[in-house]
Amino acid sequence: MSDYVLGTHDAELARLGLQHELWRPAAQAAWRRAGLGPGQRVLELGAGPGLAALELARAVGPEGRVLGLELSAAYVAAGQALAEREGLGQLELRRHDLLADPLPAEGFDLIWCRWVAMFLPELDGVLDQLAPALRPGGRVVFHEYLHWDTFGLHPHGTAIRRFGQAAQRSFRDAGGDPNVNRHLPSLLAQRGFQINELRPLPVLGQAGSMAAQWMESFVVVYGPQLQRLGLWSAADAAQATAEIAQAQRDAGSYWVGPTLLELRATK
Repeated sequence: MSDYVLGTHDAELARLGLQHELWRPAAQAAWRRAGLGPGQRVLELGAGPGLAALELARAVGPEGRVLGLELSAAYVAAGQALAEREGLGQLELRRHDLLADPLPAEGFDLIWCRWVAMFLPELDGVLDQLAPALRPGGRVVFHEYLHWDTFGLHPHGTAIRRFGQAAQRSFRDAGGDPNVNRHLPSLLAQRGFQINELRPLPVLGQAGSMAAQWMESFVVVYGPQLQRLGLWSAADAAQATAEIAQAQRDAGSYWVGPTLLELRATK
């Protein structure tokens, strides 16, 4: 696995920042439900530019440790620089290929993974390493999608619906599974994990809301890539732009995101 389907360019980095702001409360609530606290050791799989890792580092404090594993060298450098600027010596970002490199078996209290498993063409190798990386009683928390087909703009989103279908096709063509959390609970149970909670996390917003901005930005940023892949057209993009503009004039229109599932389990 040498590159990301969504890329690592500046526009994608900006989209990730908006995404983090939207989903930060849900992530923090999930960590609280998992018992995260000062002094704990946390492993993040697929840390990106370190935005969630930064929040985790603040939560565990200077006596704790957060290790973020990330494939992109550019993201690792950005995240490590951010940690240094914030004076968070407890945070380390490390370049790591989840499909090739072994997970560090450091007795972590918590493993956090969000929007990573859905892109992996092979899950068994990573899942087999979760328990050895945790201390006895350690927890895993996954935020991964359960039902991508809920993505849409209503009532004006015909081209937006085609965009969602094309995005899912691109994920599958790259070896991923946009609905991976339909399988993860069973796969963890087979490995001896106790499933503590399955919690759906829907997102919905009217025009102008942060949720709407997040989904609009995904169409704008990822649309050109789908065109390069031959999965969406310039005519689709023009129609989607018109639909977004129409929705912004209609006070009753709204966006719905792909349905996320919070999976929490204990070793």
